[in-house]
Amino acid sequence: PVWTAVADLELSTGRAPVDAFAAAVGGTGGDGRDRVPATYAFTALSRPEVLGVLERMAADRKAVLVHQAQQFSYERDLEVDHSYQVAVDWRCNPDRDDRIVVRGRVRDEAGRHCQEFLADIVLFENRRADEAGS
Repeated sequence: PVWTAVADLELSTGRAPVDAFAAAVGGTGGDGRDRVPATYAFTALSRPEVLGVLERMAADRKAVLVHQAQQFSYERDLEVDHSYQVAVDWRCNPDRDDRIVVRGRVRDEAGRHCQEFLADIVLFENRRADEAGS
């Protein structure tokens, strides 16, 4: 598949945002082990640099973004109070023209691969609303 770059981001795992994220998803933060919740890196998709690109893609189709599914693969845990790089890109879903796959690849300061996440996004077009307005 052909991946199109979206953004290269810095992801900070400061204690306060990590604990806030953990509380929001029902966890307890690093549990005193200086670990970050496994899905924390996924927050990179909510950054304006990423959302702006995805929202423009949807707007071009008069669609809205609907997060359908996500997958994660891990090689090493993220640690609190570190900085990571997240390369975000996307590709078309070859089976459905109304879906895209967004990927984030997380690397530590030494350039080692830590995790990868995929998000299946539907570009939902409300055709019934269009028909009702005609």
